[in-house]
Amino acid sequence: MATKSNEKGITLVELLAALALFGVISVLIWNLFFQALNFNDRAVTQNQLQQEANIILNTIQQMHTKSTIKEIKVTDDGFLNINDCIPSDSAKFNNTAIKYQVNNITLPSKEFTLELTLTSKSNEKISFDAKTTFSKLHVKGCVN
Repeated sequence: MATKSNEKGITLVELLAALALFGVISVLIWNLFFQALNFNDRAVTQNQLQQEANIILNTIQQMHTKSTIKEIKVTDDGFLNINDCIPSDSAKFNNTAIKYQVNNITLPSKEFTLELTLTSKSNEKISFDAKTTFSKLHVKGCVN
């Protein structure tokens, strides 16, 4: 007499192995997804710092060409102030997400080197350093 065997379906061991494999693959994909998000946030922040530095340096160049810059400083409230001989032409940068730092500057002069560091307040590890020299042929004195 012939016996019929019921071999349809999967065993419990096969089901557990499939679930374990699915879990490992899910964790790897989840990790890659969050690493990509973190990298994207860092890249966007770095790009914003670079754009802010470009705006600041362009403003300083325009002011230095037009008149004499008297002072570039970071105020107690964290803003970057650029003052020249014409008070109405002074500039103030107050992006609350950025920490400004100015190093090694001697003003007023016809040529000066500026070291500017912009750091993200949300992630202190992300910063942008700019070092440049501004010069012009003659110095216009400040009229008081």
